[in-house]
Amino acid sequence: MKPFDICFVDADSLIYRIALKSDVTLKKAKEYYDKEIENIEWDTCAAEVKVALKGKGNFRYDVSDDYKGQRKLKEQEQDPKPELTKRRKQLNNYAYSLGHFASDNCEADDVVSIWAQEALDAGVNFVIAHIDKDIDMVEGWHYNFTKKTLYFIDSDLGWLKMCLQMLTGDSTDNIQGIKGIGPKKAEKLLADVPRADMLAKVREVWQEHHPDDWHDRLEVCWNLLYMRRTWDGFRRLTIEETLDAT
Repeated sequence: MKPFDICFVDADSLIYRIALKSDVTLKKAKEYYDKEIENIEWDTCAAEVKVALKGKGNFRYDVSDDYKGQRKLKEQEQDPKPELTKRRKQLNNYAYSLGHFASDNCEADDVVSIWAQEALDAGVNFVIAHIDKDIDMVEGWHYNFTKKTLYFIDSDLGWLKMCLQMLTGDSTDNIQGIKGIGPKKAEKLLADVPRADMLAKVREVWQEHHPDDWHDRLEVCWNLLYMRRTWDGFRRLTIEETLDAT
């Protein structure tokens, strides 16, 4: 493992994984969290570790009521998983008490993406520790802390991953792509398409499948998928507003 100046940790997925351990006490869950952060610091050989947490609110809920199934949850009278929700809040509060960072109206992966962009601009040697495929759109070194794998995403590969998901959507977060287009078909559609023409190809495919409202559908999909790169981006953006940062 190469040494890094700093490691940016997306702790939201880490907290979720620990919260799923319903058979452990809160004290034990906190110990799991501390140990995982310690392991990440050790594994990445980073001189500094910055940890991002989920804050209050999320601008993506304003972009789409269906994001992460929020419309369905609102229609339910009770939280379907109250114990999981409670434990996640407890662990998030604990991590915050340790000085770990949370920014309101966004997600932890937005925060690490912004930190990564700032580090890129400053020429800082960094790595992002996470298990979220969405962050694989971000240029730089990545460390999967469950698989213990280190890999590099260059700007072209990050852009390709973004364009592929704009076609397929993301069923995990209830992000609607184009019906009938899965990962293999998306890869085939974008095979051998130069980076400069890739967005035009994505637009063309959306227009073929949704001729009446393709632009709005695509822009919603983009906003839900796109990891923000600046602190003033927690709102619905046009694709053109964000192209310079990709």
